[in-house]
Amino acid sequence: MADEIDTSGGYRPDDPRYGLSGQALQDYYLSRPTHFFIRCLYKPDSLDLRDAAMEAHMAHVRAHRDQIHFAGPLLSDDGAMPIGTMCIIDVESRVAAEFYVAADGYNRAGLLEKPEIRRFVSSKRLRQHDRAPDPNMQMFVCECIDGPDVAEKRKQTAAAHHAYQGSIIDRYIAHGPFRADDGIALLGSLFIVETTDRAAAEALVAAEPMAAGGVFEEIRITRWRYGTSLA
Repeated sequence: MADEIDTSGGYRPDDPRYGLSGQALQDYYLSRPTHFFIRCLYKPDSLDLRDAAMEAHMAHVRAHRDQIHFAGPLLSDDGAMPIGTMCIIDVESRVAAEFYVAADGYNRAGLLEKPEIRRFVSSKRLRQHDRAPDPNMQMFVCECIDGPDVAEKRKQTAAAHHAYQGSIIDRYIAHGPFRADDGIALLGSLFIVETTDRAAAEALVAAEPMAAGGVFEEIRITRWRYGTSLA
């Protein structure tokens, strides 16, 4: 029986999802705290607005620090230029996530493009203060969006996916599925990883069995770092 469970789900024995399937697994995900991943790029030619709005932005983040798991700037590949902002926050709904963005000092200054907001279920229970970044490494936000009708492909790659994650678990800052706002339908996966460079991050995602198995229709990898608001 243990072999049957492991093959169907691929979860490690120390994973709280180990042995769960069907409705029991869905109930587990629905019982998890409601996180939202928020990604906002800066509008073209708007970087001059950033310095003036930064104090208000940082005050906004600090005011919600108990709800925020991760927050910081998205960066150009060389790490020299901020191109946007990303956070993972505990709020009860998409509407609350939208309100959070609307009140951000960057948004009120006209700096932000329309945000991308997705419900996220964290499989690694870390927050920003739990793990100091390695100064010799770089961090990347890897957004992997499912293609249409991939439920069977996800099922076929599940065991290999979880085995692969276990083999590189120390590379993850955060990882878990994107889900629909109701917490049920799977929309993709998020990996925040720490690697030597972008090429290493791309290789890490390319070796992910769900990527190799054709689950993902779009993969977006963006350099990122911890913001100082939560320091």
